[in-house]
Order: sequence, then structure tokens, then C-alpha cells
Amino acid sequence: MAVGDDPAEHRRLAVLERYGIVGAPAPPDLDAIVRLTARVCEAPQAAVNIISADRQHQIAAVGIEPTVCSRSDSMCAVSITAPGQVMVPDARQDPRFAANPWVTAPTGAVRFYAASQLHSPEGETLGTLCVFAQEVRSLTARQRQALDDLASLVVDVLDLHRHRQLLHHALLAADQVRTELERSNTALEQFAGQVSHDLKNPLTGITGHAGLLAELPGVSGDTHASAFVHRIEAASDRMNRTIEAALSLARTGGALHLTDTDLQALVQETVEDLREELTGARAHVCLGVLPVVPCDSTQIRRLLQNLMANAVKYRRPDRPARIEVSCDNDADGWNLRVTDNGVGIPAEQRRHVLEPFVRLDSSRPGSGIGLATCLRIAVAHRGTLAIDAAPGGGTMVTCHLPYPPGTRD
Repeated sequence: MAVGDDPAEHRRLAVLERYGIVGAPAPPDLDAIVRLTARVCEAPQAAVNIISADRQHQIAAVGIEPTVCSRSDSMCAVSITAPGQVMVPDARQDPRFAANPWVTAPTGAVRFYAASQLHSPEGETLGTLCVFAQEVRSLTARQRQALDDLASLVVDVLDLHRHRQLLHHALLAADQVRTELERSNTALEQFAGQVSHDLKNPLTGITGHAGLLAELPGVSGDTHASAFVHRIEAASDRMNRTIEAALSLARTGGALHLTDTDLQALVQETVEDLREELTGARAHVCLGVLPVVPCDSTQIRRLLQNLMANAVKYRRPDRPARIEVSCDNDADGWNLRVTDNGVGIPAEQRRHVLEPFVRLDSSRPGSGIGLATCLRIAVAHRGTLAIDAAPGGGTMVTCHLPYPPGTRD
């Protein structure tokens, strides 16, 4: 079967391509490995040979200059199909290699040759780690084992290189997405501002004219006409709140101003901001020991305001509202939690309520952007927002804030 028609060869080449090592700079650690291989095997020459569809690529070598040759001339192209390690004391006496240019050419004149295969985690053979010399000789049992072990080390280096490349590309993609997101946020804010201006001008006129109508004798003295005007005023007020909410959402999650923020003080300030609502709901706010966290304090304060206001708004009628604010950290970042004992959010609705203008209970006041705003704040910090049921009933919202790049608690 021709190579181009061999499914197994297609799989091998697909895995090889994912390593991105053909035609690219090789990991520098390989140079040290081939030097060690030559020393351990007491051979003048050693190489890491990668076998592509039609070429042999020496990506690291000692004792010779790394070269690229035709796969048909490669000794290692034969070795990658062998059932295990290949050791040839005298290549002139081995029918697999006797006519090979590396053996017959004066510049090569290979006699001794040994190769261990480079097996990827997927089980595909990428190439070999080989040693060779121009005299007839062999390897000891310990040297043969060392050659296999060093071949495994080569694969570890190649895997590390592959994952570094993947991480590099992922970081570049993340930077690009973040840049586009920042542009999108700027454009969205400008658009929302323009829409707000275009809508609020006529809305202001409607509200003003409704007020004038309400003062006319023919309206103020007519119960039905007066009720109709009041409906216009109420609708205008709702529309104004919706516009303000849309503009507020659009302005959330833009460029961050990270500072070391004392969450204890920030939560206490937020409690003061909501003092009237908390007192009216007989709400009790419990604070754990809260740390200093690098974040945008203005946006996190807004997140806390929304979550605590929701806890008041969606409290149970049969008991005072209880709000607990806590924060802990793990290997990836900080987990800021706001837990309440309210009516809770059904599991099947928890993703839905993170969308803008979604309200599960239209009988309660609100615009439906509180949780959507919290999500945008979390994402702007490169974090996440999770909604879970609180122990004993209620809602627990966790905002995960990753450590800033280059830092770790």
C-alpha cells in the first residue's frame, strides 16, 4: 500500500503535525539530550530524527551538522516500523541498510547504528533517537536501556514544547479576544449613549406634555382622563428606567482600574449605600473575615450592591432577610460569595437569569439587569459568576476573580 493511502500513516502524520516541529526551531533542551546520549552510548554521533511524509529531519544532533534528507534515504525511516529498538553492529551486513547512502557514501560510511523510537502519548511513532559510528561495535544492555530512557525523555521535551506552543497561541488568542472585547465595549457604550440620547429626548417631551395635560381643567376634573394621563406618566417612567438600565449595562465591564481593595471596608460601604432598603427589610448582614483583593473597586462595589439588593428584593415574606458575604481563595484566585436565605432561583433558570432584562417574577420591581451586570463585571476581571442553591434555602452567588497575571497568593 502506498504511504498516501495508508490510514495508519495518515494518523501518524496528523499527530506529528500537532507538534509543530517540522520546519520550526527545535526545543533547545534536545541538544543537551543528544550530547548525553552520545556520551552514555560512547558513540561519536547521535541525533533526534523526525520522519515526515517524505523527509527525515534531524532536529538535534551531535558529531554531525543537522540535515534534512529524503525519507527513502533515511535509516530511521526503516527503524520507525520495527517492533522495538533497532541495533545494527555492522550496517553493511544488514540487508535493510547495506545499500543505504548513509552506509555506502564515503561521507557517511555508517557501520554501527542503534535507534530507539519516539512514541507519542497517542501511540504514534514520530521518529527516533539514534547513535551511530564508522566502526563495527555494539551497545551493552545498560546502554540499550539508557537509549530507550533518553528517547522517552525526548518525547517529554517535545510534549512540553507542544503544550507551551498551545499555551502561547491560547494567550495570543485571549489577548486578541480581550482587545476586541474592549473595542466592543467602547462601541457598545457609544451606541448605547447615542440611543439613550435619541430616545430620552422624545421621552422627556412625552413626560412634560403629560404633566401639562394633567394640569388642564378638562383633564384634572375628569376621572377617566386623569387616569389615562397617569398611565402615560407611569409608562414614560418605566421607559426611562429601562433606558437608564441599558446604558448602565453597556458601561459595565470596560477598562479595569485594578487596586488592592479591602473587601471588608468595601462591603461595609455597600451596606451603608443600601441602609434604607436593608433596614426596611429587617435584613441582617453577616461578614466573614474579608481579605484585600486586587480588583476594580468601583465595579466590585456595584456587583455587591446588585447582589445585596437582589437578596432584599427576593426575600421570603415569612422571615427577615439574612445576607452573608464571604471570600476565600484557591489555586486560581479569589471566590467572593454573597449568600441569602430568600426564595432562591430554580436550577433550570440559573443560566437564563444572567441574560439582560430577564425577570423571573414580574410582580417585583426591577429592570432585570442586576445579574447580567454582575456577570459582565466578573468577565471583565477574567473571572466567572456562578449561581447555586444556598444551604437551607436561598441563593448563593460566587464571583471568581483570578489572580492578576504574574502574581499568585
